[in-house]
Amino acid sequence: MGTTVPVDVEASVRDALVAELDIEADSVAGDAELSLLPGMESVKLLRIVSALEEVHGVALDDDALFSIDTVDDLVRVLRGGTAAGETAAESGP
Repeated sequence: MGTTVPVDVEASVRDALVAELDIEADSVAGDAELSLLPGMESVKLLRIVSALEEVHGVALDDDALFSIDTVDDLVRVLRGGTAAGETAAESGP
């Protein structure tokens, strides 16, 4: 019986951004605004999020997606938290 190795959320987010945007990994700071990353477009962001949902076995709801501004926000939401500026009441019941 095998064991599941936990996926490093930060590393997977950076890897997905680097692969989709064809940018250097060291250019992806945690506080970087996703919309300002070189080559970022809404379609690319959707592909990145879709790939990350598959890797982590989660489905992010649309409200969570609209609250994500930075790389760190995306990491937090994938870990089951809320984006930095979002309150618990805004994130739903």
